Amino acid sequence: MKINQNPLELLTAKVQETVADIQNLGNQIDAKFDESATVLTAWVQSAPSSMVSAGAIATQEAFKIAHNIRFEHLPRNLQSKFASAGVRDGMREIQEAAKVFESIPAQIRAQGPEAIRNFCQDKDWSHIQAHVNGGGSEAANGIFEYFWVNRARGGADMTAAELAVAKQVLADAAFKAAVAEIVGAAMKGAIAAAVIELIFSILENSLLCVEGKITQSELVEQVATATAKAGIAGGVITGILLTLCMIFPPIAALLGAAAMPLAVAGIGFMGIRAWEIFCHGDRLFGITEQTQKFLGMTEATI
Repeated sequence: MKINQNPLELLTAKVQETVADIQNLGNQIDAKFDESATVLTAWVQSAPSSMVSAGAIATQEAFKIAHNIRFEHLPRNLQSKFASAGVRDGMREIQEAAKVFESIPAQIRAQGPEAIRNFCQDKDWSHIQAHVNGGGSEAANGIFEYFWVNRARGGADMTAAELAVAKQVLADAAFKAAVAEIVGAAMKGAIAAAVIELIFSILENSLLCVEGKITQSELVEQVATATAKAGIAGGVITGILLTLCMIFPPIAALLGAAAMPLAVAGIGFMGIRAWEIFCHGDRLFGITEQTQKFLGMTEATI
């Protein structure tokens, strides 16, 4: 015969089971949090060299982009080129010349005067509504396209299809310019981060090896791993920042303005790390004590 369990005992057992489940869940969360905190701490300790170098390269490139996309920063001969492009008589006013210049995608302008010259080498500024049909030379009535296409058209207006093709040519050129700029900057960021981390990592791990905490093979492995991680992080960070600048050129001016604060912060990060290495080495080799003895001997000799 089955005996029914006391409802109070059943409720108590359920409560105890629920409490135990909550405690287990809390322990699991604590363990995950500790694990994440350990990973984050390790990343923060090694991140400065990557972030410093990436920030330095990115801000330099951003400053260059912000400078290059402005008409007033062009050499005089290029300013004159845009003032006279497609004009039959005379020259445009500066404001209109700047608008013609700005009809070139910012991604191309960002690469500087030489890239702009190369871009314009095989292109004319073509009237959308032909000059003979009453079209003016204001920037809104023109677009850059291959010169052989423009000259073959003669005095006819551009068709919608021709205008679409000219816009696609500009878009393709802008994409190629953006990719080239981003890849170049990412490579610079990766190399700078790797070199900085290589130097610091060799010093730090050499001291650990001297203490006997790691073997020579572990030293090589840890230096190689840290350098590779820093290089990848530096390249990725630089690439992301430059991608934002190339997609939204106005951001370049803001990032360029951050160059000095980032440089100061970077020097501070590296200074702290260098000081920690010095203190570690001083504990092992008595650098300060040896220096004081040497100076004392020098003074005594004098």
